[in-house]
Amino acid sequence: WADKFNATDPPHKINFIRAYAIEFPDREGQPWFAVERFIDGKDRYGTGFLKHNTNSGFVDSDEHRITPQAFSAHSFYASNGTRLVADIQGVGDLFTDPQVLSVDYRFGDGDLGPRGMALFFKSFRHSAFSDRLGIPIFPLSRNELKHQMKYSEDEVTVSDDDTETDLLALDTVLCRFAKLDLNRKSRMSALMTPRDINVTPDESADTLKRSNLVKSRADISSSLRASMTSFRKSSRKPPPMLSRSKSDVDEVSQCIHLALHDTVYDHKAFHRKASGEIKERQTYNNNNGAGTNQQGNRRGSIMKRVAPIMVPDEETQNNLGKVHYHLAALHGMDRFPEIIPIHHDDKKEEQPSHDAFSVLFHLCHAASLKNVEACIALARVKAGLDTSVSHLLKTIVPIDFEGSKDLFRRAMESPMTASEPKAAAGCLLYQILKDEETASDITIMHIIEDILELMQKSKEEKEAAEQARARAARGGGFHVGDRVEADFALEGTYYAATVVEVSEDGNSVVVKYDDDGSTESLTIENVRGNQAATEHVSTFGSGLSDEEALGIENSDEKIFVESYVLKAELAELKAKTGATSEAAALFEEAADGAMNDGKMQTATKWSMKASELLG
Repeated sequence: WADKFNATDPPHKINFIRAYAIEFPDREGQPWFAVERFIDGKDRYGTGFLKHNTNSGFVDSDEHRITPQAFSAHSFYASNGTRLVADIQGVGDLFTDPQVLSVDYRFGDGDLGPRGMALFFKSFRHSAFSDRLGIPIFPLSRNELKHQMKYSEDEVTVSDDDTETDLLALDTVLCRFAKLDLNRKSRMSALMTPRDINVTPDESADTLKRSNLVKSRADISSSLRASMTSFRKSSRKPPPMLSRSKSDVDEVSQCIHLALHDTVYDHKAFHRKASGEIKERQTYNNNNGAGTNQQGNRRGSIMKRVAPIMVPDEETQNNLGKVHYHLAALHGMDRFPEIIPIHHDDKKEEQPSHDAFSVLFHLCHAASLKNVEACIALARVKAGLDTSVSHLLKTIVPIDFEGSKDLFRRAMESPMTASEPKAAAGCLLYQILKDEETASDITIMHIIEDILELMQKSKEEKEAAEQARARAARGGGFHVGDRVEADFALEGTYYAATVVEVSEDGNSVVVKYDDDGSTESLTIENVRGNQAATEHVSTFGSGLSDEEALGIENSDEKIFVESYVLKAELAELKAKTGATSEAAALFEEAADGAMNDGKMQTATKWSMKASELLG
């Protein structure tokens, strides 16, 4: 990612020190050690070793260099939103010990996943340099921008994490190695709410001893999960009545309108004119308060070359949607108390625990990017239901069943690959339509058919995930019964198939294609594992799902209707239309499902209905 950044010809090219792993096979326990060169000296500004940002949202507010922050943002878009290189630290433009954040938590305990990315973008300040790199503007809510306005506006990033700033003030006490250790230690509680963070470094501790994590990996994982889990609903007080001005009401309406329309990345998203020319930026002069032209600013005019804009493709937009959703979730778990607007007329006990408008803002942006979780959360609130994202949303979002149905449909139609949350959205949509009793039987039938199809896909995705885990556990290779995709006739197009035979040496397999039942013998190079959606193939390789990383389930996505119940409902509707054979088959399938679930009386009733239709 540094090479891709340097390819844009920035004013200051960056480099990372190579790290090495050394094994001592003759020592007891055959230990491994990570080794890298010691960085000494000072940069062109006379500053020594400096931490520019962290994996938990801190951004340096003392030296406030632009290049490290822009590099982190650039790495996100250059990787299609799958990676973000954070924890940038070093001397000058020579960096060391970065932490890569990924969408599936695959880079160890310091990888805070989409929530770590959300923390970065929440504190990242888009600059003229970012404009010239072609980086899209990451939208922030009105209250988030107000918080940024409290700091110097010389087109630099600002910090919103006072705790970590205080820790970095110990530079005169801690050596460089100790600072690296302190950073690693802080990862254990990086995503805790500020009131829960109380990290005090032991100044007298020996650096060599502290160079290894004190806690075990299990302890770290437990801390990570705990720090990213929202408060239990049982501990929540009833939501306070929030004061709302006309501008607040307008903001809510604008956000909800945005949620139902796709995000457009035109020239405005890159702070450029329609011609492609970069717009001039205005900054705030702290001395006289006057607006100044950015072109006269030293920092803004360094980069002469203008890079092409980094227009997010479908994958990047999908990952941007995840980042916005997780930023909303972080607001909802009270991660940013400094963002909460103060209403002096309200009683102290009625002050909100977080900024509901920021939650709504990022949920709506996520929904605009077709994020399924965000669509479901918003749809639930508009239908008068609770959401796991924020208990305050119901106080600012009006009930609107039509809007709710539109959002559930948007979730079902999302290109996002995981099918289970889409099926959950369909179940809620079906329930609303059933309660209203205004939709036609044909409409209800189509909805149920779509839900059943999504449920079946979800089942297949989970089975593929289990096969992937089993394949990884046994060290790879294919076995009879594995679901795969095979390169039919070596034409370069892969089709779904099942392995029916494996050669003795394991280098070739015979597959049976799903579409026509034909078989073909192929070498394993032309067969690939049928990986399910990322949300399910979480332990394939080294990635994790949100559920595995955080140790929680998203209750918004829970499917509350059994498939056999839906099949029986569909059978009733089919019978009304005269499709008796289809209805009978559905009743039989529903009876089998009910019997497997121990509902013998229900199973008998449906089985008798099937017999009557065939009678």
